[in-house]
Amino acid sequence: MAPPEAAKPPTRRQAAAQETRRKLLHAALENFSRRPYGEVTVGDIARTAGVAHGLLSHHFQGKESLYAEVVREIDQQLRAATEFASEGPVVDRLRQHFTAHLRFLAAHEDVALHLVLRRAQATDLASAAFEATREEGVRTICAVLGLDADDPALLLAMRGFGAACDEMSLLWLRNGCPVEAGALAEAWIALLAGSLRAAHALAPRPALREALRTLGQEDAAATADPSPEETPGSRS
Repeated sequence: MAPPEAAKPPTRRQAAAQETRRKLLHAALENFSRRPYGEVTVGDIARTAGVAHGLLSHHFQGKESLYAEVVREIDQQLRAATEFASEGPVVDRLRQHFTAHLRFLAAHEDVALHLVLRRAQATDLASAAFEATREEGVRTICAVLGLDADDPALLLAMRGFGAACDEMSLLWLRNGCPVEAGALAEAWIALLAGSLRAAHALAPRPALREALRTLGQEDAAATADPSPEETPGSRS
């Protein structure tokens, strides 16, 4: 069997195209992190990148597509900075994840305020990217807690949890981070427990009781569950 061919290095033209694309992405990130989407023009981005105006449409099919790409880039950076630890108590892993999330936002405040948290201004393409990120975040937390992210009642509660965390982050940043990131992360764990209790009230599940116990909410887990509502056929 012939050995696989080594990847060919890019041609000079390909390397130039990649560099232009990188410059445009960096310039877009710089502009969109300082001003709302509607205030940034294609010309602003091209001037910042130091490239011809028409190259933006050539590489990104226009401003909307470039904005969505910037959103995806920031989300990738945020995920890399907040990756869950593979070992340790679940509540500690959640605490570390939430704290890292808040510290990333604080370290990239302009990006957080204009790209991560101001999602109401998103275009259709960027909204799809935002939604994909939010869904992935919900599914990751549910997986860590051993919960079914496709459970409709749980999805309602967890989407509410995510929206509340975004709003708290926005106010936290705008007010100069008045509490430590770790303290706010601890509040998010309490908020998460409240969301799980709400999901349990909508549709009692044994897995939700267990998740509450995992979060140190033993009393809530014991009292939130009128067991007659759970039948042997209930989903876990």
